[in-house]
Amino acid sequence: MQRLPFHLILFRICALSAVVTLLVACNIAPVATSDQETSGTPPNLVVPSVTPQLEMPPIPVPDGLTDERFVMSGICFEFAYQMRDQVIVLRDALSHIQFYGDIDASEQCSRPITRYPFNFEQGQTLAGIWSYGMGCTARHDILDAVRDDANQRYSLRLRFVTEGDCPYELIRPFFIGLPPEMHNYDVQIVVEQEA
Repeated sequence: MQRLPFHLILFRICALSAVVTLLVACNIAPVATSDQETSGTPPNLVVPSVTPQLEMPPIPVPDGLTDERFVMSGICFEFAYQMRDQVIVLRDALSHIQFYGDIDASEQCSRPITRYPFNFEQGQTLAGIWSYGMGCTARHDILDAVRDDANQRYSLRLRFVTEGDCPYELIRPFFIGLPPEMHNYDVQIVVEQEA
């Protein structure tokens, strides 16, 4: 029997420790077997995977908000295209998990989507939209953000910019995290297409 080098053993221990720490920190329970009872948990519940390494350059967002585009980066083009120009607002983890489940159930994606978590623990809200265009690159620019506390409304006005003459169909997410004090706000997102 061949012994593993010490650095490989140490790496495996650290990796296992990191996974256990992540599961505990995210309060993710192990999947119940058929012999175990689950109270209040829907059957066939798929829990989001770990937070991805960001491959998207960060974008500036208004104070108090967070750039959460990566949370929807595992969604396939076909589903995002169907949902383009529709404002999505998710206020709790169960709604987020059900949203992912609905995507898989739609069978528009050729395989199960990659699920990324969002921290709803303190009452944060996830809101956003997908935009579609043709070109080489695409992005959203924030034109205006208005927080109306009296009417509990948050409005964002964006411009969707496509650049280049490439014949590519592009779909881009714009998703933000809203702070707990805006949990029950009506979120409005209007996107202008650059002419």
